[in-house]
Amino acid sequence: MLRASAKHHGEDVNLLGVGDEHLDVGLPGGRVLSALTEAAVLRDSDEMERARTQAIDVLGVDTAARAIQVAGNFEMMNRLLDAVGVGPPDGLLGVGDLIGVPLPDRHH
Repeated sequence: MLRASAKHHGEDVNLLGVGDEHLDVGLPGGRVLSALTEAAVLRDSDEMERARTQAIDVLGVDTAARAIQVAGNFEMMNRLLDAVGVGPPDGLLGVGDLIGVPLPDRHH
C-alpha cells in the first residue's frame, strides 16, 4: 500500500526504511507514521499515546487522526485474515524481502 500510494502521489520512498528504523523512508513524518503503526501492531497503549502525541505535533490533528485510523484499520484486517487462516497472496510474498522484514515460516 505504501509503495502504491507513494507512486500515485509521485513520492520516492525507500521501502527498506519500513523494516529498518535507521533508514529514512523518504516521506514527511515517516518515523512518526512508523511509530503509530508499530504501537497498533504491538497493542502497546503507552507507546500509542506517545506516538499519537508526536504525530499531532509533527503532522497536525487531522493528518494524525487519518494516519491512526488507517493503521488501526489495516491491523484489524490483518488480524481478521490471520484468524481465518488467510495468508498473503503469492504475488506479495516478496514484499517482506523488499522491506527487510521476513515473513513468518507459516507463509512459506
